[in-house]
Amino acid sequence: MAVARDWLKTLWRASYKGTPFFVERDAEDGGRRIVVHLFPMRDDPYLEDLGEDKRSFDVTAYVASDAADSDAGTLVATCATRGPGVMVLPAHGPRLVRCLNFRRERSKDKHGFIAFTLTFIREGASSAVISVAMLANLVFAAADAAALSIAASFVANIVTALQPDFVVETASDGAQNAVSTLEAIRTTEPVDPAVSAAQRDQLQVTFNAAPDLIVDPVNVATLPTKIIASARAIGAAMPAANAISAFEAVVTDPTLAPATSAPVYPTKSRAAAAQNDAAAKQLLLLAAVTAYCEGVSRAPLADRPSAITLRANVAEYIAAILENIPAGDIDLYHAIESLRNATIQYLSKAILDLAPVVTVEANQSMPSLYWAYRLYSDPTRSGELVARNQAAHPSFLPPTFEALAK
Repeated sequence: MAVARDWLKTLWRASYKGTPFFVERDAEDGGRRIVVHLFPMRDDPYLEDLGEDKRSFDVTAYVASDAADSDAGTLVATCATRGPGVMVLPAHGPRLVRCLNFRRERSKDKHGFIAFTLTFIREGASSAVISVAMLANLVFAAADAAALSIAASFVANIVTALQPDFVVETASDGAQNAVSTLEAIRTTEPVDPAVSAAQRDQLQVTFNAAPDLIVDPVNVATLPTKIIASARAIGAAMPAANAISAFEAVVTDPTLAPATSAPVYPTKSRAAAAQNDAAAKQLLLLAAVTAYCEGVSRAPLADRPSAITLRANVAEYIAAILENIPAGDIDLYHAIESLRNATIQYLSKAILDLAPVVTVEANQSMPSLYWAYRLYSDPTRSGELVARNQAAHPSFLPPTFEALAK
């Protein structure tokens, strides 16, 4: 004799992000996104399937107990929190969803009972459909925001009012040192001549004006703003690979790293001078980071391993900088973090489109032209093989060499 199923023992306990509730009823909506195309003088339509439609859940829920008011408050707070969470419905089991909206209802004749109307949607992709070029543009947008925060942080951290001359000179000397570093990059790297000439004049003006601007409470912010703008302009006017190399040397300069432990100074003036020196070094360091990330977003990525290495460098360099930003400078922290995240997101997306590097082994040395045709059916790529393997002559590639997989 068949025994009927005991439904109450097989249902799940309802909850969202661990917050429990009872379910009166629930409904699930889904389907396919079908576009119906109708054509003149044709009896049959064309149905274009664009993929599965969103999956949504409408739930009529309630909490009922002597603590219904606090239980309802907990559920409201849970539904309002950011990000996806696990929803459990009696007959569905766990689902990863987001709460789109909720409606709370209470009736005067139902004390201890609070009803909810909840709408959930199944969690989708982790990121929006976005192109590599658009992600590169987001790096420049993050650099714009970072430039404002860097300048504001410099102004907030320097101390010049009612200070001895040597304290003020420490701040102006630090700013002039930043200008001199950028001038060294301008004169040693292949910067576009027109931009180089304009920046030569601009850097000289900034260098000369630093002692006056550093003590001007109205215009002091123009000093860091000009230094950051010059760093970005010089970086944008040279080949991306050169910009990455030049500003990477500044970012990794150990003399710009803050002290691992806070030193004790004999006087308040010495402490103020040290604070000004640290603020100027941070200005140069972050200006270089901004130009470095913009160089990364412009660089042609040859293959997947080199791009992965570049991404690791960005993460490592900026992580070390973030660790040393004071806790009170939260706006600067978030700005540099956003710049790092935008750069890493761009590289992560670009890596997906790059070819991996493979090792080709042969019994004898053959010309690069032969291998270009054999591997890619494209003889014009022979120069690529020669450059990648630093072959002495294109007629003699080594028996074992590296090549792109596609």
